[in-house]
Amino acid sequence: LNPPCPSHLFTAAMSVDTGPTPPSLAETLKKVEEMLTCGHCLYSYADPRVLPCLHVFCRCCIYGPTNDRRSTVFCCPACHTVTDLTALGENGLLPAHHVHHLFDIRDVLTKVDSLQERQCEKCEQERASSLCRDCGQYICVECIQTHELWSELRSHDIVPISRVIEEAVEMLPPKRRTLRCSKHSKELELYCRSCAELICHNCTVQQHREHSYDLVSDVFSTHKGAIEDKLTPLREMLETVTRSLLVFDATLESIVSQQKAIDADIEETVRQLHEELETRKAEFLDQLHETAGEKIKLLAAQRDQVELMQTQLGSAVDFTEERLRTGSEGEILAVKKYVVTKSQELIREFNRDLLVPCQRANIVFKPHRLREMSKPYRAVGIAGVSPKKCVLLSHSRATMMGELFVALVHVKDENGQDYPDPVENITVELVSPTTMLVCDVEMGPEPAHYSIKCTPTICKEHELHVLIGGEHVQGSPFPVLVKRPIASVTKSPRVVAKLKKPCGLVCNGKGEVLIVESGLPKVSIFTSRGLKLVKRFGSRGSAPGQFNDPDGITVDGSDNILVVDSGNHRIQKFTAEGEFITTVGTKGDGPLQFNLPTNIRIHPQTGNVYVCDQYNHRVQIMKEDFSFVGSFGREGNQDGDLLYPTDLAFDCSGNVYVSDAWNNRIHLFDLDGHFLNNFSDGQGNEIYFSSPSCLCITSDDTLYVADNINNLSVFST
Repeated sequence: LNPPCPSHLFTAAMSVDTGPTPPSLAETLKKVEEMLTCGHCLYSYADPRVLPCLHVFCRCCIYGPTNDRRSTVFCCPACHTVTDLTALGENGLLPAHHVHHLFDIRDVLTKVDSLQERQCEKCEQERASSLCRDCGQYICVECIQTHELWSELRSHDIVPISRVIEEAVEMLPPKRRTLRCSKHSKELELYCRSCAELICHNCTVQQHREHSYDLVSDVFSTHKGAIEDKLTPLREMLETVTRSLLVFDATLESIVSQQKAIDADIEETVRQLHEELETRKAEFLDQLHETAGEKIKLLAAQRDQVELMQTQLGSAVDFTEERLRTGSEGEILAVKKYVVTKSQELIREFNRDLLVPCQRANIVFKPHRLREMSKPYRAVGIAGVSPKKCVLLSHSRATMMGELFVALVHVKDENGQDYPDPVENITVELVSPTTMLVCDVEMGPEPAHYSIKCTPTICKEHELHVLIGGEHVQGSPFPVLVKRPIASVTKSPRVVAKLKKPCGLVCNGKGEVLIVESGLPKVSIFTSRGLKLVKRFGSRGSAPGQFNDPDGITVDGSDNILVVDSGNHRIQKFTAEGEFITTVGTKGDGPLQFNLPTNIRIHPQTGNVYVCDQYNHRVQIMKEDFSFVGSFGREGNQDGDLLYPTDLAFDCSGNVYVSDAWNNRIHLFDLDGHFLNNFSDGQGNEIYFSSPSCLCITSDDTLYVADNINNLSVFST
């Protein structure tokens, strides 16, 4: 569609030594003929023209065969670029000069090809080797000798065919033809800068009268350099695309190889499954006979005892009723002692538990995997959910009977990435030795997360089983202790203020009490005595000074107020009187970006601000001016990892205690965030909590921990 100039092919065909395997003249001529074929009509080019997309086609193919059927647009078959022919005009497309040069080369190659195969025109038997210019005939070596024998012919001009070929090549028009104006037939010697096209001298006094123009020879180097500059990025892009095609080819080859390998695997797998199914059939029948036989044996023995009890009771009832119905007064009184004694004995030995069958008809066959194999399904497809990569996240290892228990499943694919599509085959059960409770599963708060909810009704140790496609995820089975609720009675407190969803409290240097209320949302300031409301500030919104679900509050050494504006993913600073100063943070996971932060503390030694960045599973450290210092923690359950941290506190040595809520533990870091240890007892055993939510350390390094099941624990750090 865009033929190059095949000068290298021409040189190779004419040269004796052009390399290891030079192309033959026939091959070269065939290649040139292909280059001279229009990609639209599949005939040789007729008046070839260059489109703006740089592809070449016949003029009649572009504009149409006749004037009555002229096209207004042309869609390039090579790149599908649409060219507006009306805007370009009748002669707006440039002639393809390099194609004309190809025609000249083809004519020379055709002539050379005919000369190499020419027969002697004298004897018509041998191949001609020379041309007699006087005779005008091509003759062979023997005929040349005949010329030399005759005196009349000795003076003839005889030249070798190789010289004739050289002369034909010398007659080849130069590659750089003289371009002429289509309107005036004059040489195009000028370049119009205004129109960016070649013009002749006559054009300067007509269509281009007031335009700026230069001699082609004067501006050629400049414009050639500009074209070469454009060519450099195109070459780079071409190399990139070429490499990409190699990747495509390699990928296609890999897919074909995978297809062949999996085809063999399927054949072998089906054969093995056929053998295994026969083996499994025998195993399943043995399991059935063993399970059913044991149940039948125990239940039959219990039934015999119940049947004996029925016989004894029936005999006593029948005897007593018969005596009361037919016996005389003396006979009835005579047997009273025996009837009463036997009745008391039967009542004393009556066992109601024996009336409940010790075995249930709960034998089940779970052939889900076998049945799945018998149903039509896609065993070959794109990588999907990988249960081994999925993670069970539970914020508590204990819960109360009758209370809602919640956990999360983070669903990932075989590459460890979040699996965005819905997952249908999640099975979740809360299992005890005697019961099994099916849990509800629904989409969680984040993509690729699923919430698990259930309400246990039995106080026992349970296991939470989470299976995807019949396979346990990471962390499953998960131990869950269900406790009995503990009733507590406290003295009714004195209500001094009505609040709406308070979620943070702190005292400033004046002794005033500051409470952040997410339900309003506002910050309320009360006096230390009598708790009288001094001031409230804030409103719902995202502008400076407004809040969206505020969640934590603290004050710095100047009594400035720092509020965790959780819903707006930022920290705001106010004066002690509640006047807005500045803010920091947007939603994200970069430095000074937050995702639902929960709590904030100021280090007593450095004055740095520590923020629990809950949904980024980390703690961020800032200076008092909110400039970034660093962060520590990442999502996980290993040492140093965090999972939804909710609070933090500092001991007298400056160490940082973080409530790692969903990992049910307390982590200990130094003031720079380097992991030191898990909180443990004196014997080095790690202490687990039930979703610790609030921390406080007193001046004597006593740690108070409030957890999710209403416990307040006290430790000496």
